Amino acid sequence: MIDVKIDFDEAAFGQLSRNLTPAALLAATRRAVRKTALWVRTHLLRQLRDPDIKRKIIVHRVRLYDKNWRAGGGGGPGVKVWFGVNAINADTLGKPRATGDGYMVKSFYFEQAFMPTRNAQLKNKLYQRTTKSRLPIQRAKVEIDHMANDAFAMIVDQIPGRLQELMRQELNYEVEKMLGRA
Repeated sequence: MIDVKIDFDEAAFGQLSRNLTPAALLAATRRAVRKTALWVRTHLLRQLRDPDIKRKIIVHRVRLYDKNWRAGGGGGPGVKVWFGVNAINADTLGKPRATGDGYMVKSFYFEQAFMPTRNAQLKNKLYQRTTKSRLPIQRAKVEIDHMANDAFAMIVDQIPGRLQELMRQELNYEVEKMLGRA
C-alpha cells in the first residue's frame, strides 16, 4: 500500500484562507482531495496501458473510497485509491489459440495449458496444470501486480504537487465565491 500524506505550508495558503469560514475551507479541501484522487486514478490507468489487456478489464479494478475526517492522529479529509492487483483470467483477454505445446492468448503463452471439451461449465475456459501430474489444475492467469506497482511508482512523487495546485485553485474559487464573482 502506498500512503501519501501531505502537510501544507501555512504561509503558502494563509493569505488565501485568511478570510474564509471554516465551512468554506473544509469544502475547498474536500474538493481538492477528491480531484487529486481522480487525477491519480486517471494517471494510473494511463500508465497501465498494455495493448494485450483491454482497458475495460483494468478500469473496473480501480476504485475510489471517500474517507470522512479521519479519527485519531493527523485527521483531515482523504480519499483512498484502490487498485485490485489479482491476476486476470487469460481467457477473458481474448480467444485462446492452440500452439504445439500449450495455448496463446494475445501475446501471452501458457505452457501445458488446455481447454476442457466435455464439461459444459468449463468449456471455453483456459486451464493449466499446477504440477506434473494430471491434477490439480487452475485457471490460466496473467499477473498484473508488477505493472500496477510500476505505475504507482511513476506517479507517487507527483501527487503532493498536484494536490497543492488543486488546493490553491479551490481556495481561489472559495474566495471568488465569497466576493460574489464566481
